[in-house]
Amino acid sequence: METTHRLSSFEYKVIKKDIKNITIKINGKGEVYVIAPLNVSYPSIEKIVENKMEWIQENVEVTKNRIYNMKSMGLLDGKKLLWIGNFLKIEMQQADIKKCYVEIAEDKIIVYGKAVLLKNEENIKKSICEFYKQRAKVIFRERVDIYHKNLNVYPKKITIRCQKTRWGSCSSNGNISFNYKILMAPMEVIDYVVVHELCHLVYMDHSRDYWRLVESIIPQYKNRRKWLKCNGYMLNFPEKYI
Repeated sequence: METTHRLSSFEYKVIKKDIKNITIKINGKGEVYVIAPLNVSYPSIEKIVENKMEWIQENVEVTKNRIYNMKSMGLLDGKKLLWIGNFLKIEMQQADIKKCYVEIAEDKIIVYGKAVLLKNEENIKKSICEFYKQRAKVIFRERVDIYHKNLNVYPKKITIRCQKTRWGSCSSNGNISFNYKILMAPMEVIDYVVVHELCHLVYMDHSRDYWRLVESIIPQYKNRRKWLKCNGYMLNFPEKYI
């Protein structure tokens, strides 16, 4: 059950579950959720929120700044976009072709097209997103081919998707999906995501044995997982083009 509460001008939501400890979470929109045990009273929850107010407000502000930065990030000529951990400048070049063509050259993301196409912001953005998706098909296949040998397993099918909250997934049927937006991360983080999903072909859980297997292939996996947790918000396109 979810209820909304207010402390002065501050709003937060409480979700009660059959758990032992209270957790305070801030979602991607900057909304505050308190997940609490069933037997904890609302006044007790309010007191905890009040004691944590400084921490909550700081993190809400950080989240809202992230949202602002993402909404203000354009993909037009001269702007920059992440590619394999580096910000590359986007450059438009006129070319007599029917639809926009995108390539990476000289540390730039170059968009080719007729003048009328290059004036259409939506068309440019969709072309860049499609470029990421097509490159992801190649890159993920290459990385899987490298790491599957360590595990003696191989996915039945590799699918490229655009998901809002997951970087990859593995089904019980042995199929693996990857989020093409992860191509904005450094290659070592991409490799962590690949190994993470490949290891699920051996263990379909996050048990100790599972994490030991991940660590046997990527000893520094905790650092890469932490990088993704801290910087994942940057790996995105403007919302309406996702």
